[in-house]
Amino acid sequence: MNKTRVIRIGNLLIGGGNPVIIQGMTKVLTSNFPVLKKQIKNMIKEGAEIIRFSILNEKDTDVIPTLKKEFSIPFVADIHYNWKLAKISIEKGIDKIRINPGNIEKKYLKEIIKVAKEYNVPIRIGLNSGSVKLKGELVYSLINSAKDTIKFFHDNDFFSIVISLKTPFVRETIKAYREISEIFDYPLHLGITEAGSGYLGISKSILGIGILLNEGIGDTIRVSLTMPPEEEIKVAKSILQALNLRFFEPEIISCPTCGRMKVNLNQILEKVKKEIKKIETKYPEIKKLKIAVMGCSVNGPGEAKQADIGIAGGNKKWALFKKGKIVGSFPEEEIIERLIENLTTI
Repeated sequence: MNKTRVIRIGNLLIGGGNPVIIQGMTKVLTSNFPVLKKQIKNMIKEGAEIIRFSILNEKDTDVIPTLKKEFSIPFVADIHYNWKLAKISIEKGIDKIRINPGNIEKKYLKEIIKVAKEYNVPIRIGLNSGSVKLKGELVYSLINSAKDTIKFFHDNDFFSIVISLKTPFVRETIKAYREISEIFDYPLHLGITEAGSGYLGISKSILGIGILLNEGIGDTIRVSLTMPPEEEIKVAKSILQALNLRFFEPEIISCPTCGRMKVNLNQILEKVKKEIKKIETKYPEIKKLKIAVMGCSVNGPGEAKQADIGIAGGNKKWALFKKGKIVGSFPEEEIIERLIENLTTI
């Protein structure tokens, strides 16, 4: 794992081996406070741990003090073009600034750095392929722009930095982050920007972010889709859990079904999920468990044995396994009750 330096963002620490944090971004007018507040609540409920919003004008900055009073999570102001909006956002209590060096001149970056130092607010140097000046290959244009900007920050004695180098392309994004992680030890914010929507957009995000995280690269993540922000957060949680980096719910291993199946696996699976939801709050430790729900005798018993707990069906009978050992065989109408009983005693 690439060990990065620790940076504080509000009440969170990122980098240095701290858990990878999920960031979301609002998709409504920042100045429309009732709508913004509702969306933020929904994002937090889904699992957002840092929330970024656009600052287009001074009126947008008025929401910052109110948000800081009403919510405990850190907020990030997304600033483009107008450096004064960064200054005002910091003075009003924002936890972090995201700037794009592709659209703010260095003489104005210097002004942002001054006020960020005064208020001890970190800055994300957020480079995007769409706004970087291309000088040869895209990846090296991003890397060189990042190096140049970071040197400018260093020359101005500023080191509370987070870096991102996003493109809509999986391979280029992976290459850029691999390169930058070898050069600097600042925390990295991962994402595939403008990934699109639907299966392709989700797949690009999973591959790009997932491959990097699996290599130990990345400290915060944001999934960027043309979809509601709550859906982006669900995908982010899934990426982290699939890699066993964070645990948000029990992992259910279930077979894809085939012609050998002699039980109604889909029905049983949905009932299992429903019953688990009922007890998650009372038994929070179950979110780290692997639960197998298998439908035939070929792989079923083996997968069920390898999980923390599992059931394998065959001809209206279900075998229950717990920590690799068979507990017993039960009729279909009893198996879910037996599974839940044993689940809470692991």
